[in-house]
Amino acid sequence: MSFKSILKELFKSDYKITSIKRYDSGLIKAQTSSLRWGDDFSLLCKKEEQIPYAKKCLAFLDAMQEDMEARLRKYLFRYYSWFEQFLDDNDKARIGTITEESILSHISIHSVIVDNNCRSDIVEFHVEGSCDWEPEHGLEITISDGKILYVGSFEDYPPNSSRLSYLLEHYGYYDPYADPSMNYADKE
Repeated sequence: MSFKSILKELFKSDYKITSIKRYDSGLIKAQTSSLRWGDDFSLLCKKEEQIPYAKKCLAFLDAMQEDMEARLRKYLFRYYSWFEQFLDDNDKARIGTITEESILSHISIHSVIVDNNCRSDIVEFHVEGSCDWEPEHGLEITISDGKILYVGSFEDYPPNSSRLSYLLEHYGYYDPYADPSMNYADKE
């Protein structure tokens, strides 16, 4: 089955919303499940009308193409490799050996975040997750139109935001000579 046909099927399938919570900040949290990341998954947005779009973003994430997943594994492994210097022997024993091929088994993605700046004509979002090596600051991945724009600790870098623009303008993409690199993704 081709990627387009898988994506079509996922878009047809309905990610059932089990609850919706509105916060005083204006944030809306819709609970659902991810085919890939588990039953306790959140769609975060500012408007209830954005929930169907957030479902499409989750479908994209669940059916990520192999070449994109390979790039993501590469970027995640860079993040881990830099952070490994801060792990003590107990942390390393708890985590075990991490390779580029096994890196996805050492992360969890908890939510797709869609804000008011996300374009509805393409798939763009960012995710919040956790990783075995950095429990304090976790993980963020920002995706726009099939490109991975940011991989690193969670700093709230949505696509088309001034925060992400500032990061990319001042720190750019992955720099193997920077300590630390502010972004572990290549310019795609």
